[in-house]
Amino acid sequence: MTRTITTPRPRRRTAGLAAAVAVAGLLLSACSGGGDDDAAGSGDDAGESFDAVSVQLSWLKNQQFAGEYLAVEDGLYTDAGFPEVTLTAGGSSATSAEAAVATGQAFVGLSSPLITAPAIQGGAELKIVGATYQRNPFALVSGADAPITGPDDLAGKTVAVSDSNTLVWNAFLAANDIDPADVTTVPLSDTSMLTTGQVDGFIGYTTTGAAALEAAGFPATEFLLADEGLPMVGEVLVTSQQAIDEQPEQLKAFLLATAEGWRAALDDPERAVDLTVNTYGKDQQYDADAITLSFERQATLIESDDTAANGLLTITDELQEGTIASLAYAGIDIAADDLFDLSLLDEVYAENPDLLS
Repeated sequence: MTRTITTPRPRRRTAGLAAAVAVAGLLLSACSGGGDDDAAGSGDDAGESFDAVSVQLSWLKNQQFAGEYLAVEDGLYTDAGFPEVTLTAGGSSATSAEAAVATGQAFVGLSSPLITAPAIQGGAELKIVGATYQRNPFALVSGADAPITGPDDLAGKTVAVSDSNTLVWNAFLAANDIDPADVTTVPLSDTSMLTTGQVDGFIGYTTTGAAALEAAGFPATEFLLADEGLPMVGEVLVTSQQAIDEQPEQLKAFLLATAEGWRAALDDPERAVDLTVNTYGKDQQYDADAITLSFERQATLIESDDTAANGLLTITDELQEGTIASLAYAGIDIAADDLFDLSLLDEVYAENPDLLS
């Protein structure tokens, strides 16, 4: 495979990221490496030489980050010139991607536009430079014997929604012109609320939604909110404006290796699952069959006609605008140019056309 990393473009200085620190509400002094986090090996033989970097993941180490796992295991980051790439687990008590990038703890973070956009509005000099998911994973899950097949079925129903998904649920209702009073919304504790008949449906993720319930013996169905008014990308790659301006070649090298890692993961799902269950997520004691189901569902979010034409991680202008419209339904008004910068990823594919073969 031909790898092309061009001569760095002229750089311009930008303001610091102090405002982002205030937005994130965090000022952590921890360094980006260390601990039990997994890292790539030495890059001494790479054509380019960059600094070691950290990637702040959006959640615990599960199948969502299989592409990054393979980029580490197959030496793709090493080949791209990184002596070390540390994958830092996220979680409910972990540093957010936005805070980690803003404070210099991470070179890139994985997040959601629902989190990144408000951070930018608050002064964080960040941009989305790619997206793993072409469609966000939010789904409305219901029982197969009383299916909720779309927005028109919601009147009079009771739907369970976790606190963390309230924003996207309200955006979905607004996108479909549904009066919140026409649906009873209750807090979600777990999926047994559906299986025991306490609710008619719940908002969850397609990676652990109807397919997982079916595998457990409960007939279920679901529809993606992305297909019903919220065409928003997910698992977005976030970096600083400073990195875009001052380290474009390093960022391009990272995007190249990550795209290659995801291609490898999608081409070899068994290996992706094995690395998730037995290496990166070993402490979580995942069930291999459950992770396999999740990975299969995830693959439908990652690959599309657009990625076949333009490449993994890319975001079309249409999808950028769809994301902006979806955010507006959540009360987040931001321009596409303020949220996205796909210029470096475009250069990666222009310089490496074999990535599309």
